[in-house]
Amino acid sequence: MKILKSNQYNQGIGKYKLLSSTAGVGSIITTKVGSYVLISDINKWTFIKWANSKVDLTRTNNSDSKKIYEASKAEMSNRGLDFIDDQRFIRFIRNEKNLNNLVCLIGVPHMTLNESFNTPNWKNHPIKTALENAGERGMPSDYMIVGTHFPKWFKNKNGKLKDISKWTEMWEKECQQRRGTPAIKDFAPPRDASDFIKEHKIKSIEGEVIYREYRELEQTNLILICPNGHLSDIPWSRFLNWKTQKETFKLGKEDNGEDLFNTEPCCSNPNLVWTESKTKSEGYGSIFIECKSCGLGSGISKDKPKINLEGINSLHPKCKGQKPWEIDMANPDFIPFEKCNKHGEQQNDREEMQVSLVTANNVYYANSFSSLFIPIQLAENITRDLQDALEILEERYNTRNSNNPISKDDFWTKRVANDFDEFLSDNAIVISEDKTQFENALKKIFLNIDNGVTTDPYEEYRWQEYRCFSQNISIPDIKDNEGLSFQDIHLPTELEPFFVKIQQIEELKVTNIQLDFTRVKPKERIVRIERGEKIVEEATPGQNTFSIKKEDIFVLPANETYGEGVFFQFNDLAIHKWIEDNNELLNRRFSKFFTREINYKEQGAGIKQKIKNNGIKHFLIHSFSHLMMRELEFSCGYPTASLKERLYISNTPNKEMSGVLIYTAEGSEGSMGGLVSQGEPEKILEIIKKGLERSCNCSSDPLCWESDGQGIFDLNLSACFSCSLVAETACEEMNLGLDRRILIDEEFGYFKNLQ
Repeated sequence: MKILKSNQYNQGIGKYKLLSSTAGVGSIITTKVGSYVLISDINKWTFIKWANSKVDLTRTNNSDSKKIYEASKAEMSNRGLDFIDDQRFIRFIRNEKNLNNLVCLIGVPHMTLNESFNTPNWKNHPIKTALENAGERGMPSDYMIVGTHFPKWFKNKNGKLKDISKWTEMWEKECQQRRGTPAIKDFAPPRDASDFIKEHKIKSIEGEVIYREYRELEQTNLILICPNGHLSDIPWSRFLNWKTQKETFKLGKEDNGEDLFNTEPCCSNPNLVWTESKTKSEGYGSIFIECKSCGLGSGISKDKPKINLEGINSLHPKCKGQKPWEIDMANPDFIPFEKCNKHGEQQNDREEMQVSLVTANNVYYANSFSSLFIPIQLAENITRDLQDALEILEERYNTRNSNNPISKDDFWTKRVANDFDEFLSDNAIVISEDKTQFENALKKIFLNIDNGVTTDPYEEYRWQEYRCFSQNISIPDIKDNEGLSFQDIHLPTELEPFFVKIQQIEELKVTNIQLDFTRVKPKERIVRIERGEKIVEEATPGQNTFSIKKEDIFVLPANETYGEGVFFQFNDLAIHKWIEDNNELLNRRFSKFFTREINYKEQGAGIKQKIKNNGIKHFLIHSFSHLMMRELEFSCGYPTASLKERLYISNTPNKEMSGVLIYTAEGSEGSMGGLVSQGEPEKILEIIKKGLERSCNCSSDPLCWESDGQGIFDLNLSACFSCSLVAETACEEMNLGLDRRILIDEEFGYFKNLQ
């Protein structure tokens, strides 16, 4: 593709991918012209900066959290931004990320690009219309996501290798000499100012103009990544010096470049050249680097041997803690940084980096979280009086904690329990029940006390959703419940032994947000139980998506989708009896998953521990979920990539969960209403039976049927791509913890009497 217009550098990214595992803050996007762009943190996104400042101003003029929330809602809506109304989710994010001042979530704007000029379709955009109605003006770039070049090393057709700042200087001089033609903006994508090709007359959105074409530069594709999420360029002049010292035995064989960033450059004025062997042999051994200024890498003497990139994967420099996604566009040469130490180690034990291709999977792992909208009164399962008191208490605690943090226990003891009557009167809280019971209930919720057992906030969040579905036949059609609508179906007689209920979820609302991200390996939450207490550990720390202080975060971007689904609640009594009746056979098949010792430093520890905690029920419900998704693909036309599962599995006393929600969202391939219609009593029975029948046969049998371990970490039994696995986006657990025999085996299958 010829690059004739600077706006060809605009890159379309689906907004639903932007906060997903593939394209969030800190990820590197390959553009359509072949270069790489690093997505900047949210505080560089103009619309987030604007929204954050508006909410900050609203907070200075109000002290009532409800008024702040409503005023922020009006402010965003009046300017065409989607205000995501999910207070349950906001409260969760505040606690999870310690964002005590977070007020609201706003949707990522939908910006399409004009096919002819590759510029935003702004003329009739809803945001532009809303701004005009509010008497304001805006630019389409204000609502687009920004990024920065990374890696920052580029080479021309002759192999000259320079940092982008050097190429930029050359371009600016060319612009000055040519009196603005080319323009500074025409440097995107980066070009070689010394390699002019020819002039063109081109049509642009401004009309016909003369364009001078220069040859594009080629970006390098090797970078350094850190388990703590940091990212660095390879300092090629320092690498050349280090590798020369290795080749001339001035450094030992065991030296892996841990002091690479402190190694002196090859010379004071490096003039690097990157060449690739004409034989086109594979591997880094065919790539050579030398400096024309000092001669290192040239091979002209024993002290200056030829230097190639062979063995570069063994390079492990100590991390500098660089965060290039936080680069300030006004000062692009300065890369923000922080101290980087090994997770859980001593303060001075710095983490090691490793070399990676820009396009490698381990460069980026987003840690996202999705919330199913549940009206706050149903989620908390408490009275309105108690809900109001809890909101006031949380606000007072967060305000108190912003300067001199104390624990919730101390706050309750010193600021509330000493004079509960004063707390009620000061906040005009009128209760309609016994004061002592009210105080005890408020304390229990505020301190998250559950019969002395520490709860996992993630599990608690799922429990609220499960309780909403399991304890309600339907919900009233009122304004507070907009975004959620469901009703029980009449359970077919043949399904009564296996399920408590099946619900048609006619309307649901799912909000997705990116909490943070990691590199090298994904972030894992390990929830283990010791002496009846749940201990939550994070195997890998994550990098935040924002760059300012936590107390200055009032707004976060999110994506909200509407959809439909079907909810299945299993019969816990039936599951317990089935396990008891088939105890010997089930233990023989699954005991290795529940008795193994788990190394919490190894990858996969999180899912291994989850399966161990959930027991046989995990395999049962998860396998059933995949069976249903694969069968719904045939019955209603939704491909599994357009479906998602939401597992509700827990053995926690008083919060036992045994269910699954299979749902879809807008933008999926299929007809809205098609999934709900499959939940009709006569259809759902047929779908389950056909799914069980289809699970009996696999094109990989008998190998699959008789397998004692397959998939990642051998966490699947009789389950493979031919019979049980679904699209990665559809599964919550990476297609792990599956076994179709647990459903249909003639000896111990849960549904063996239904076939």
